[in-house]
Amino acid sequence: MIKFYYSTSIICILLIGSLNAQGFESGAFGAPVFKYTHLANQPALMVGGKGGWIINRRFVLGAGIYALTSDVKSPYIIEQSSQSLMFNFNYGGLEFEFLLLPQSKYNLTFDMIFAGGGVEFYNPNKSSTKYGSVDLLVWEPGLNFEAELFKWLHADAGISYRIISSYKETYNITKDDLQGLSFLLTFKFGAY
Repeated sequence: MIKFYYSTSIICILLIGSLNAQGFESGAFGAPVFKYTHLANQPALMVGGKGGWIINRRFVLGAGIYALTSDVKSPYIIEQSSQSLMFNFNYGGLEFEFLLLPQSKYNLTFDMIFAGGGVEFYNPNKSSTKYGSVDLLVWEPGLNFEAELFKWLHADAGISYRIISSYKETYNITKDDLQGLSFLLTFKFGAY
């Protein structure tokens, strides 16, 4: 965890140090994000949001949070009911983005989220019955194609790959069940 804070601090210092104080431009955006992925070999939808400060139309410093909205089953069977245990999955943290063609209406962007998150297990018949939760770290690099629809609205379509660390198998859900490819759609509201 300490290495995470050091590396994040170094990245922030480098980005701020790269700013040209005389020709500095900035902007900001807020964005809903929709991610289609697979969790435990089942299709899943994650929905979230992110916001960012855009520096010189090229670098973005921001934050995001994402949560599972689909019902996903664990292979673990509850003995009393013979039903599968369900789980929730969410994460949030710092996001960094680089815009390759900042002056164009069409752009390629590279982004990365460094996040903390968790998995919570529950009985589908008794929403108040929790079976426990597990904390984890998420690293998710992505590549997006961005189009300027209006000065105040940009749409991104892209892919990302979720990498999970500091997680041990719980209720038959492994690290491989949680990491993987996502297809995403983002709508950025803000002028930049």
